[in-house]
This record gives sequence, structure tokens and C-alpha cells, in this order.
Amino acid sequence: MSAQLSSANIPHASEQCKLRAKRQRPAALRARTMRNVRCRAAMSPPEIRLVACDVDGTLLSGRHLLSDKNKAAVKKCQESGVPFFLATGKAPGGEWVGLIQDLLPKGSKGLPGCFLQGLIVNGLNGEVIHQRELEHDTIREGIAAGEELGLSILVYATDRILVPKINEHTHRLAAYREPQPEEVQDLRSLIGKVAMQKFILAGTPEQIVEIRPLIMERLGGRAELTTALPGYLEVLPPGASKGAGVARLLKTLDMDPQHVMCLGDGENDVEMMQLVGWPVAMANAGPEAKAACKAETASNDDDGVAQAIEKYVLKPRGLKL
Repeated sequence: MSAQLSSANIPHASEQCKLRAKRQRPAALRARTMRNVRCRAAMSPPEIRLVACDVDGTLLSGRHLLSDKNKAAVKKCQESGVPFFLATGKAPGGEWVGLIQDLLPKGSKGLPGCFLQGLIVNGLNGEVIHQRELEHDTIREGIAAGEELGLSILVYATDRILVPKINEHTHRLAAYREPQPEEVQDLRSLIGKVAMQKFILAGTPEQIVEIRPLIMERLGGRAELTTALPGYLEVLPPGASKGAGVARLLKTLDMDPQHVMCLGDGENDVEMMQLVGWPVAMANAGPEAKAACKAETASNDDDGVAQAIEKYVLKPRGLKL
């Protein structure tokens, strides 16, 4: 297949993609999930010495709020001597930060954890210990692909979101309390002038399923693709993931990943789940996350984070919420 994108070759790619999805991916995911279910009864969690937690669909409810019970559990976790870090695809800025302000460690100058899928990593006191950007040519290719396929493009530049046009896809982000998208007439003119960590190609969920193999082919080995939300295809530098970001953070803390519990719900949480000793999926998690976990907890609307912290962090230490 040619690397040149056009509307003419989308249906063909779509058919191939759908056939592969029907015949292989769901079956493989179901098989892995069933193997996990059979094995979980024989598993016992390690001593949990650190918790890494996704935000949307995990720590926050479906209404994008932090429940009192989750807040109390995180504080109790920290008071017990177990650090609690965020591991999210979100930018380290925006209204959402105000929701979790009370969870910051005392004396912290910023948010500890991994942001933008591990492309920005902050240490225990909120200091930046790692940043990574997309190659400039990859960004140019992404902008061109978005234009050719009629998709929206959103460029994440640290704590800013840059877009060529405000539309329904940028409006949807408002519910997630991300930084307010800034309309920029010529995104290409900012390449090399501001740090750009990732971009998102946005459309309908069906469009994203269709174009994903085309984007993968066009970018070759120059990028990683993942999804956190239906209809939003994230393009990251090669080798980048939440898992890579968490691994970097754990290394600076001299923390064995086997003593880490992580909580998540999406495809973009899988690498993190594969890294740590006790990966926990939310009840509302997608099949990829459930196939990678060793335990499940309640949904994000039923205080699943609090339930997991109480069960795996507090109770083994003789503590209660």
C-alpha cells in the first residue's frame, strides 16, 4: 500500500482493519482476559510501596469529578507512607489540576507523576525530571494527514493545546477540563519554536478505526499510536508510553516496579500495567486493560480507586478508611 493517503484507499484499509478486528483482536483479548480470570485466584498482591493512577475514567468519575471517598483514600495512602502518583495522558495544566490540588504532597512545587503519556515526568516535589518532544517532520506529516483525511488536529505543547480551528472535537475536551485550546492559523509556523510533545487526530470513532492503519503506515517507525478516548488517535514519539514514563520515575526513586500498584481503564494504560507488580483495572475498563491486569476494582463512578487502596494498601497495614 502506498504511504500517500487519499479518500480512495480508506475503504480498502477499513475493510482489512475490520476483518482483522473481527477475526483476531477481540478473540485474542477475550482469550487473554479469560486466562487472567483463571489465574487471579492463585495470585496474591505484593507489598505495595507506591501507587500510580490514571485520571480520566479512573480517579475521576464519569462526570469528571473527584469523589470525597477517593480523595480520603489517596490522603490516607500518602499518610501511611505510600506515595501516590498520577499517570495520565493529560497535560500538566488546566482546570482539572484544581480538582486534585488537595492531593499534592506537602511542600510540593507542582504535580508529581507522568503526564502526556509519559512525555513529561515530574519528581516527588513536582520538579521536571524528563521531557520528550516529537520530531518536527512527524508533526508536519501529522498536520498533512489530518488535512488530507478531514480530521481535526490538536497539538499538545506542554500545558497548552494548539489547534488550527475550534470545533466539536475541541469542545469535547472541555468536559475533561484540559487547557483551553488555542486557535492558531498556521500550526506549521510554530514547529521548532514551542515544545510539542504529542498530537491528536480527532474524528468519529469509526473514522479513527479506519485511518489508524494508514497513519501507522505513513509514519512508519517514527511514532507510537494509542487511544485514551474513542475518536481521538494520539501520536507519540517512538517508544513513548505511560509505562516508559512510570519506569523512568521509579528509577529516580530507586523503587522496584514489583512493589507498585497501578490503576487504569484504557489502552494507553497497558504498558504501565505490564510494568508493575500489581496492575488493577477499573470495572469500566476496556478489554485491553482488563486483559493486562491482575485484579479488578469497582468502576470510576463507584469509588474504585478508594476500594483498591483500602484493599491493597491500607488493610495490609492494619488501617481503615
